[in-house]
Formats: sequence, structure tokens, C-alpha cells
Amino acid sequence: MRNAASLFFAIALAACADVHWQKPGADEAETARELSACRKLAHEKMQRMWGAAADAPRAEISPVFGPTGPSQADIRIQETQAVTVCMREKGYALGSAPAGAGK
Repeated sequence: MRNAASLFFAIALAACADVHWQKPGADEAETARELSACRKLAHEKMQRMWGAAADAPRAEISPVFGPTGPSQADIRIQETQAVTVCMREKGYALGSAPAGAGK
């Protein structure tokens, strides 16, 4: 039981860790520029895929068939996945910042 509690505590503590995009040799400014570029590309991709629905507050709802398009949550999840793919293609990986970094 003690091991299970220790494991749970370790997982809970790790979940609170500060996670950032990291790439050897990339400084904070370069990472921010590349992340911004990936976010812009991902948003443009969602606009091409979903048109006006990418920026609409919600999907249209048909009285007969229900929602006729993706929800904003679906679009944002796909957009986040596109950002992740873009950053990984640029050589970045998500990692926790070392203790005391950025202070």
C-alpha cells in the first residue's frame, strides 16, 4: 500500500511540472518564434480544412441531424496536434524545465 501511495504521489507531482518545448542549441526567443510560426500554420490549416467553422463560435445544428460540423473543441484539438507535429519536425521535444530555470 505504501508503494502505491508513493507512486501516486510521484505521478501527481510530475503532472505539476512545468513543460516547455526544448531543442538543443535553441534559445528562448528562437523557440518562441518557431512556436508562433507553427501555431499560425496550424490555424491556417484548420481554416483550409473547416472554412468558417474554424473561427465560428459553434457548429451549426440541424433540427433533423444534429451538429453538421466539428465542434470548436474538435478543431482546437486538431490544431494543437498540428502544432505538435510542426514543432517535432523542427527538432523540438516537450520536456520539463530544470529547477530554477527561467527565474
